[in-house]
Amino acid sequence: MFEEIITRLLQGQFICEASAPSLFRQFDTESYRDEVDQYLSRINRRLSVTPNRQAYYATWKRVGPDQRAEAKRVMANIKQVLHPIVKFLALCMDCQGTDIAPSPGDRVDYPSILQRITENPHLLEQLREFSLFGKDYAASDASPAGMLSKVIGQLEKAGYLVLFNRAQEAWRFTGALDYYYEVVDFLTDHDESIQREPEEDVSSSGRLF
Repeated sequence: MFEEIITRLLQGQFICEASAPSLFRQFDTESYRDEVDQYLSRINRRLSVTPNRQAYYATWKRVGPDQRAEAKRVMANIKQVLHPIVKFLALCMDCQGTDIAPSPGDRVDYPSILQRITENPHLLEQLREFSLFGKDYAASDASPAGMLSKVIGQLEKAGYLVLFNRAQEAWRFTGALDYYYEVVDFLTDHDESIQREPEEDVSSSGRLF
């Protein structure tokens, strides 16, 4: 199990209750967290946890010239999915008639969302707007089911959703969502300075390597 955890962390994955419950529970003890962190420190990584302790992931321990290009690539990938995530969160909230943003572990019920979209022209238009984010979100099947499946598939691929009940077509938000909220706050406060000072050491931001 230790080997699987290390492998996932080095692949840039988040380990959370929704995506890997048995692995996530290993981090309950401080001694195990220390063991993982000590192993990672040998290769200039460290174990990090999201603000609400919803997911564990690995970051660079120190970000120098050799790691900066990779750190920028990861941040660019995160930025690429920010707007689709914002839109999907808003779509889920509108479908449920709530102003409370989803949290890691919350259920995404495909049949229920699809029914609400097909009954509401405004929600259907929201779904169609995902195609503006590029070919990754543009479904060849222009039906509501085809478009929704495409969006959910992309967010699952990005690690923000995980299928937990195939028969019921139900997904859950993963702990990556907790990291997403942290990144949004960080970009809101620091994005301009990042663009202005590309040589700045970015290890303090807790970014994925």
